[in-house]
Amino acid sequence: MARSLRSQAKKRTRAIKRETIFGPVEAARLERLAAAQAEAANKPSVGDFMEKEEEESAPVDKMVEEEVVEEDKPKKISTSGPRSNRHARKLKEKKKKGKKGNNKF
Repeated sequence: MARSLRSQAKKRTRAIKRETIFGPVEAARLERLAAAQAEAANKPSVGDFMEKEEEESAPVDKMVEEEVVEEDKPKKISTSGPRSNRHARKLKEKKKKGKKGNNKF
């Protein structure tokens, strides 16, 4: 008969495999991930780069932006009303097709 997964022999072999086979692999993986994380922490993030760039060019950009805003005001976009003509087209086709005659005798 087969042994159950809860049997002592199965538990012992799983514990040995966990320590000898999977343990070193997991430790190496954790070490690689820690090194990659430490390297990523030292690199400047995208947001930091953008903030530095904004600080350097802020006085010139503000004047240019104010002129653009005064000259070109954005058009208002209507958010109400039909967004697609597909439904209206289907209704027209259905109306054009018409009802079938109900001939009762």
